[in-house]
Amino acid sequence: MNHSSDNIMRDIKIFYSLTKKDLKLELRSLSTILITIVFAALIVVLFNISFPFGVAQKSEIISIIIWVVFLFSSLIVSSGMIELDTKDNSLELILMYGIKSEIYFLSKSLSVFIILSVVQLTIFSLFYVLFQLSFQNPIIILVAILTNIGISSITVILGILSIRNNLNQNILSILVIPFTLPYLLGAVEVTNQLTQSGNINYVLNSIYALVAFDLIFLITGAILIGVYFKLEK
Repeated sequence: MNHSSDNIMRDIKIFYSLTKKDLKLELRSLSTILITIVFAALIVVLFNISFPFGVAQKSEIISIIIWVVFLFSSLIVSSGMIELDTKDNSLELILMYGIKSEIYFLSKSLSVFIILSVVQLTIFSLFYVLFQLSFQNPIIILVAILTNIGISSITVILGILSIRNNLNQNILSILVIPFTLPYLLGAVEVTNQLTQSGNINYVLNSIYALVAFDLIFLITGAILIGVYFKLEK
């Protein structure tokens, strides 16, 4: 029993250390987060200039744009953070020291989630300023967090697999779209409803679906990455 609890505490400490390492490296250079924020800001500004929608149409299109911008921002963040581990061979050292690949996946997902939360806040702020977008219900914060968790885990899974197999980043962009469609559809529906009526009863099923997809991708992602690294040895 003591041995089992010691292993759990060791895994938690490793998880914390890996996440702390990622965030320290990112905060030291700020390259990935700055590039992502600039990219998101440019897209939002271009849409603001290019599309003079009517009120109803504008609300629907904005709901789509928010999450499409967020999706491509997540690709920049996840690929940048995983590629950093590949370039300095830190991933090989991590695995060499017997650290579980599942712990690596979960810590990387959390790091991407935290960085994307900053990007997400920037995106919503830009939409509020440029499009006068207001939400009638604070439940949108929960939706943003749930969507962020899912997309972070998906992009980390595909990012690890593509970079380890020397696949082009364009292929990663293509692969990630079908896996993130459930999140995008759910998030768009919820955002559209909350910007118009603010009634949570219309979006409860979508929120439950987001929670289910989060659990599926986190659990299956950890298992898949664990199996992949074992087969790679």
